[in-house]
Amino acid sequence: IYSTWEDTEDTTLMWKIVTSNAVEDLERWLESDPGAAWLRSADGRGPMWWAFEGKKQEIVSILMKMGVPHTDKDKNGLSPVDLLKE
Repeated sequence: IYSTWEDTEDTTLMWKIVTSNAVEDLERWLESDPGAAWLRSADGRGPMWWAFEGKKQEIVSILMKMGVPHTDKDKNGLSPVDLLKE
């Protein structure tokens, strides 16, 4: 799932959950489907990028506890950490 970069209903839903900081919704989803933490959209970004970009620290912590890296690169060569510098 992590190496598949595509825009899907799931990536759109994940983006909405992360950008709106819907922590409880995220926790419920990840409890039933832990693999969702690894979703990546067509630009190579996923929940960790969106959480860093929006400074959603609680979501970053949840994803890190699940083992989602914060140093991988999107299609433009940017990592989630790089988004804090923009």
